[in-house]
Amino acid sequence: MNTLQESFKMSHHEGAPPEDVYYIDPKEVLSQYSVEWISLRKSYDEIKKQLMEVQAELSHLDRRLENGEITDQEHIVLYREKWSESTQIVQVKREVESRLYEIQKEIRAANRQLKQAEEERRRRERIEEEKSHAMIEWMSLKQGFDLVTARRNEINAESDQLELQRRSGKISEEKYRESRIVHIRQLAELSTVESDVKRRLAELLEIIRR
Repeated sequence: MNTLQESFKMSHHEGAPPEDVYYIDPKEVLSQYSVEWISLRKSYDEIKKQLMEVQAELSHLDRRLENGEITDQEHIVLYREKWSESTQIVQVKREVESRLYEIQKEIRAANRQLKQAEEERRRRERIEEEKSHAMIEWMSLKQGFDLVTARRNEINAESDQLELQRRSGKISEEKYRESRIVHIRQLAELSTVESDVKRRLAELLEIIRR
């Protein structure tokens, strides 16, 4: 094969059907690009078909030369004709590919932004839901904490009353000690509950203040 034939097939090999690097899932094509994208894709497929037809015609010319149907000179002339015909097709193909690539980048960038915005929306919804649940739990625990505080005050008042009774001799020392032991145990239990509730209230308050 002469140099002209080799050059033609190298530069026009673009007509061969490679993996479609310009494919995008239709669901990803945003509305503002849909008309242009569909039109360019149609043109792109038509151009590839035209180039494949040129390749087929070149192969046919080669067979005609091998079969002696045409001379070398005629073969070169026909190749040059096909070269001229297909050069414009290749140029258009490259322009379409360039625009397809640009749109492809714009679509994917826009989709990334939409995905990030959707993720941010979901994150905010999740935070607001957590805040709502935290507020409900905080109010419930706060009521319980207030009850614990009230019970502590009651026990302290009972202890003060018990001390007055002991000093006035209204109760025995043994009865006083027994009652004091009960009060101390109750206060210890309340302290444990208070500590746990305070810790949880602080955790919930941190969630609410986000």
